Amino acid sequence: MTVFAREHIRFRTTRRWLAATLLAALIGTALLAGLTGCNTPEPPPTNTPTVQAQTPTPTTQETPQATTEPLIPLDDDPVLGSPDAPVTMIEYSEYLCPYCRRFVLETMPLIEEEYIDTGKVKLVFRDFPVHGQPAVSIAMVAECAADQGKFWEMHVMLFERAEEWSESEDVLATFQGYAEELGIDQDEFLNCLELGTTFERIQEDYNLAIQDGVTGTPSFLINGVLVVGAQPFEEFQRIIEEELAKLGQ
Repeated sequence: MTVFAREHIRFRTTRRWLAATLLAALIGTALLAGLTGCNTPEPPPTNTPTVQAQTPTPTTQETPQATTEPLIPLDDDPVLGSPDAPVTMIEYSEYLCPYCRRFVLETMPLIEEEYIDTGKVKLVFRDFPVHGQPAVSIAMVAECAADQGKFWEMHVMLFERAEEWSESEDVLATFQGYAEELGIDQDEFLNCLELGTTFERIQEDYNLAIQDGVTGTPSFLINGVLVVGAQPFEEFQRIIEEELAKLGQ
């Protein structure tokens, strides 16, 4: 049995680990607010939760052979835009990163209006939880929403309401409330979180990020061109236009 297989079995426990890891996520959020960037490869020191979280931190072992092409969306990758768009923009991100939040709330709407809605760019999202177990826990909330076709709605909501859920006394109930608001089946959503069925998906994304040379969040591959950080819209626009020009678009 591989190390990852053992970790995954240990991960599939009860609601106890879920409450603990989500608590750890809140602790992590408070600490990350003071960072100048989200490029820490390992979790920063945190206060140890009363109940130890059992969510495994992604490792770089055993990247599946089928995931070695970074510019082709995988079957489980959330994709926004036309599959025939000439420019592929892959985003590596996590929900505890304030700079990822800035991109989603300030820059992504401009890219969506100018390039995604017009069929020129498709945006592919991949999880890169550089801050370990807390970041994995939050990623699972969005991935479980994805299983019911609501990834992008939950994705944006988690960033929009980061201050709300980071101050919640019952963060699991808060996330369940978001799911209900989005029309997500509550039993299926909670079962997905409790069983950790999306962990392998997050692990795979993490491995791809390492393979693609990504070291921090947010990072982007625009037709293979690496862009690091929450750059202004004009920088994304420049690179996208260069790629379109290469293709005669």
